[in-house]
Amino acid sequence: MGQTSSTDGYRILLLEDDEQLAALIIRFLSERRCDVTYAANGSEFMKAIHHRHYDLIIADVVLPDASGFQLLEQYRTQISCPLIFLSALSTVNDQVSGLKLGACDYLVKPVDPELLWAKIEANLRGTRSNAPSTSDITFGPLSIDLVSREAQVNGEPLLLTTNEFDLLQIFAEQPARLLSREYLFRRVIGREFDGLDRVIDMRVSRLRKKLDSIPAGVAIQSIRGRGYSLNTSRGNR
Repeated sequence: MGQTSSTDGYRILLLEDDEQLAALIIRFLSERRCDVTYAANGSEFMKAIHHRHYDLIIADVVLPDASGFQLLEQYRTQISCPLIFLSALSTVNDQVSGLKLGACDYLVKPVDPELLWAKIEANLRGTRSNAPSTSDITFGPLSIDLVSREAQVNGEPLLLTTNEFDLLQIFAEQPARLLSREYLFRRVIGREFDGLDRVIDMRVSRLRKKLDSIPAGVAIQSIRGRGYSLNTSRGNR
């Protein structure tokens, strides 16, 4: 997964398995000061979607390991920005399906770059000034800055690895909700859980110890055989 950065343009996630086309789109958008994160397949998309917030997503429909329609349906509750489908599938049924799933637009390949840019601007016009800031998450004494990727509990910094921060963000996005090991595995690793891999349990254990070190903060609670949830705590357990 590659990323082309800029300074103050739109933050765009591009999901496209055609690397040559993706390179052209990235170059075109970068010239317009956009910050583009590139995912070549469904697995990379699943990892990218929770690493940061985006102003807009451009997604292909036919991918080597997934369907753009299925990904949008699966992550609909986590996608708060406009999404544009860009696909070679040109039937009316395909376009209607994409729009019914919640996409704001559907463009058929090949598409003129200027038309793509016009669609992007049309869908993002005024959203930055009207939308509330999504650069941080707060849950009780926990505060997460998604831009600097720093977290604090009761004002005390949490020294987290990249993997621990990503995991904490997933929990904080859905506080007090029971998250299954299968769900966490898909979000963190980017593929289906095989029933044997214990990587999620180990990461949760390490994160839990760091959270437990701060009294009256937040804690990860486990329900045997069901999963984990992030809750406020009254002190060390």
